[in-house]
Amino acid sequence: MPNLTSAYEELADVYHEGVDPDGAGLNDPTFDELVGDVRGQRVAAVACGQGRDARRLADLGAQVVGLDASETLLAHGIRLEQETPRGIEYRHDDAQDLSRDLDASFDGAVCYMALMDIPELEPTVRSIARILKPGGWFVASIIHPCYKTPADGELIDYVDGSTRRIVGRYFDEGPFTSPTRLAILPRVTYHRMLSTYLNTFTAAGLPITRMLEPVGDRPVWQTVPGILHFRCN
Repeated sequence: MPNLTSAYEELADVYHEGVDPDGAGLNDPTFDELVGDVRGQRVAAVACGQGRDARRLADLGAQVVGLDASETLLAHGIRLEQETPRGIEYRHDDAQDLSRDLDASFDGAVCYMALMDIPELEPTVRSIARILKPGGWFVASIIHPCYKTPADGELIDYVDGSTRRIVGRYFDEGPFTSPTRLAILPRVTYHRMLSTYLNTFTAAGLPITRMLEPVGDRPVWQTVPGILHFRCN
């Protein structure tokens, strides 16, 4: 295994404390709806962190392998698995170049709120497509690319909690520093246009077949969507 690095490694402990520290698992009805019935399926949780999505998949009846580049986050996931066994296997791996022994071995895969934190989208999508069996499916959730926060110093009329949120520089793809991200998250994230996601998944043989934009629980996310969920088949 190569010497992997993760932007989450130095934040791993504080991230764990802020995201499912008790190991209950992910609670997102939209995720559940897109994943569907996974009982008996072998599913990869790509960039799983400390495994909250992996735990939810296991609770839904899947045989789960959690993959992440942060050894510290994986250690938290392994400890939670030991405390409450669900049959989850955790592996240290890079979403941008997943291990070849995983090829064509999964019925489905998920990547929950992580694609926008991974530097290279195209190799990541190719890796995910490669580990799926023929006819396999993929579900992802990302920060909505149409409403990203601009780089530092270029926040445009952003009033969180108001009835509108205006953002700019949509066409400027690549890394940017977000001044509004939670402290448990890396400062740098990677913006891609919606068309880039659509075209990249289609080129990899994973066309997007369904998208959902749920209404959020904060006032600003009741006027524009904060998260985009999609399924590929």
